[in-house]
Amino acid sequence: MSLDRIEVVGTTLLPERIASTLRKAIVGSVLAPGARLEEQRLAKRLGVSRVPLREAFRMLAGEGLVVIQPNRGAVVSERSECELHELFAVRGMFEAEAARLLARSRPRPVLEALEAMIADMKRAVRARKHDEYGRIAAQFHDLMVAECGNRLIAQFYDRIRTNLRRYQLMMADLPGSPAQSIREHETILAAIRSGKAAAAARAASVHVGELVRRFERHRNTYPKKA
Repeated sequence: MSLDRIEVVGTTLLPERIASTLRKAIVGSVLAPGARLEEQRLAKRLGVSRVPLREAFRMLAGEGLVVIQPNRGAVVSERSECELHELFAVRGMFEAEAARLLARSRPRPVLEALEAMIADMKRAVRARKHDEYGRIAAQFHDLMVAECGNRLIAQFYDRIRTNLRRYQLMMADLPGSPAQSIREHETILAAIRSGKAAAAARAASVHVGELVRRFERHRNTYPKKA
């Protein structure tokens, strides 16, 4: 992925468009943790002025992707084990409640979409496309939260979702994790389908906890990534 010039479509949307471009670059590791976002160079590269660029930096800082440091400017935030634990603890609470609510409502289109995603995950793993697997797995959880029927959960989840992606993509490469994770997704969906709200919540919480435990078992294999 490269950083392309921003097409100006109304000045009011420009900071959001800049933030979207930088967000994708950060999540995709095009802009590495600790990288300094030099205003003059980025403004020229993206074809924008420094005023909307600074506003985009502030937006990304609010998402935890950027740190604005005195006398240094904007810097891509570092990944850390502490942040991982905090993010996934919050994620576990949101997704457990989302699974519980879905088990009560059991909307057929949502259940069918979740089932299709699991099938797509399996195909991606068989093809050894771990990036694709990670993307689909993230979509599974996004859909589960978005369709749970609680708008506040969806709104709060959206605030941490982008930062979660930095860790989810890293975890997709852990040895044995995709296959185990798919089994956990199947357990979540089975509980939702059966209408067992408590079991669905428990399965969602266990899945998030297991992701963290798998990372901890293999973190020495990835010393530069978190």
